[in-house]
Amino acid sequence: MRESIRSILLAFAFLAVQLSGCAPVSTLVPPATETSTPSPTPWSLVVVGDSIAVNSSMVCPGCRGFVDRYADTIFEATGHPVKVRNLSQPMLRVDALLEELKTDALRRDALANADIIIVSIAFNDTPWLRSDDPCDGPNGNKPDWSKYNTTCAAAAAEIFRPKFESLYAQIVASREGKPTIFRTINRYNDWIGWIGEAGETNPPEATNATRVVIDAWSAMVCETAQEDGFTCADIYHTFNGASGLTPSGDLLGKDYTHPSDKGNEVIARALTDLGYAPLVP
Repeated sequence: MRESIRSILLAFAFLAVQLSGCAPVSTLVPPATETSTPSPTPWSLVVVGDSIAVNSSMVCPGCRGFVDRYADTIFEATGHPVKVRNLSQPMLRVDALLEELKTDALRRDALANADIIIVSIAFNDTPWLRSDDPCDGPNGNKPDWSKYNTTCAAAAAEIFRPKFESLYAQIVASREGKPTIFRTINRYNDWIGWIGEAGETNPPEATNATRVVIDAWSAMVCETAQEDGFTCADIYHTFNGASGLTPSGDLLGKDYTHPSDKGNEVIARALTDLGYAPLVP
């Protein structure tokens, strides 16, 4: 039931989004003065992935997304203008993004010409969002938490390991060795601490079940990223603590899925803490 409501909300929230990649572009440019030297060519920051990076105003009204916040910090730290191109898409999964790398010239060209790349694609392939997972299989929107354990969690992560490896490797290769900031994020837990509009909560058994899955899943995402040229911001433990059992709480918005304004700030800070190499020593 919870996932059905989310899907409906997202369908309305992103009705105006052009999935062909016609995303808004924002540029941070220092103010010109009579004595100032010409501004350098802006660095291109391109984002691909799912709705976690979209920051729809219908999902998080008045929020400033972590992508734009991150661009702000780069400009503040370096004085170099940054042009943002956010090509993230609602409900996107890893297989679909891999297919886009083959068929979507717009995204291929954007990535090939990007100085800074963020990939946010860790959210929609966890077992309870799929019907072909090794935990409870085709169980719809009502996961059978009794079937979730460390064994199936590890198996689910390993199924996707080669896909993430291919994704990161292809994006890195598209830059042909040019200096580039490659960043990705893993997945936080949006189940622990959820309270519905009618006051309903997730069953107690979901707490450990989701923890063991995201333990394995987020580790796999960061491992493959590091092996294939990306640096991973561990937002899982930032949102959910060292044990993975802390509720995300006010780091998530009203839908308890997407980051709140505070959550976006936390993600941006996690990215910023990784530094700006190789563009800035």
